[in-house]
Amino acid sequence: MKEFWRSYCSNPWVIAVTFGLPLVLSLIIWWVFSASVVRELPIDVVDLDQSSLSRMITRDYDATPTLAVRSIQPNTLIANQALKNGDNYGYIVIPRDFERDVLLGKSPQVSGFYNGQFILIAKQISSALMQTDMTTQAKLAAVKTLSTKKSTWTHAINSAVPIKVQVTPLFNLGSSYNQFLVSAILPAIWQMAIIVGMIWAMKNEMMLSNKKNIREWFDSQTLSSIAQFIAVYFIIGMSLGAVLFYFLYGIVQFPFDAQVGTFLITMSAMTLACISLGTAIGYGTNDIVKAMSISGAYTAPSFAFLGVTFPVTDMNGLATFWHSILPASHFVRSQIEQANYGYVFNQTLSHVGSLLLFTLPLLLLISRLRK
Repeated sequence: MKEFWRSYCSNPWVIAVTFGLPLVLSLIIWWVFSASVVRELPIDVVDLDQSSLSRMITRDYDATPTLAVRSIQPNTLIANQALKNGDNYGYIVIPRDFERDVLLGKSPQVSGFYNGQFILIAKQISSALMQTDMTTQAKLAAVKTLSTKKSTWTHAINSAVPIKVQVTPLFNLGSSYNQFLVSAILPAIWQMAIIVGMIWAMKNEMMLSNKKNIREWFDSQTLSSIAQFIAVYFIIGMSLGAVLFYFLYGIVQFPFDAQVGTFLITMSAMTLACISLGTAIGYGTNDIVKAMSISGAYTAPSFAFLGVTFPVTDMNGLATFWHSILPASHFVRSQIEQANYGYVFNQTLSHVGSLLLFTLPLLLLISRLRK
């Protein structure tokens, strides 16, 4: 085992792939989402009325912490093109004769458009529009009352908002997308680091052993030497996972109601699963370029298929299949159940079993080696 540790420490690139780069990338991801709530999303307003009332509504949208009115556009074509180009996340259309219709007691329609492909942003914009709409409806109701009845401003406000509520906003941990996203992104990074790291580790051992290719190096090993090789990278993978999850639950202090022993068992199964897949991809392709291409295509879109931002039940057949063949999918589900709901070992055993199924390729390869 000392020989494998020596070869690992002698290659800075393997160290970077298996430990350094995943840590740096995880810190960057956490920093990007550290604001915890979405603020100042740029939107456009298409004001076809150009009245004092339409300008008041525009100021209401701009006053919300979630939205920021980027510009007032003359027509929907320009606003829609800006949405397609990514210059805004949505736009509001205030119809012509809006103020006149309100004063006549009619119900004009203000339309909002946003890009639903950005699930988190779309949800935040939709919520902000609904909240602003409630405020605007109260103001418009007051305007209608003043225009149709002989009433004072105070009476009009009381008619529009009969119950006055004082709301003191506090930070709701449940609305923090930092916890929601980062706790799933980091396991995806961890998975990629182990799988890609195993491929580079095999390439490193191949070069040090003066073998022609990865397959020749692997087949020349004994059962004992491969076991030592796997043990070294199991320790490295577990160490990386331990640092990542200590950062999440120890330093950042995301909720953690799991039993530490059960969580470590699940982490061990996840590490072995990724080691198995990395070894199988490296051995199967027998070429570092092909292996990196396949592992990248396999692990890079992992986050989209974890079932965190988009429910598995709504995925199509291909997406569901991709979800099922990713070790991170089974791990993240167990992680959420343990950390958030306090599941014990027997309740999460099915996920551990699913992860251990991924070790079958490694066991098949090892069974071919001499003792």
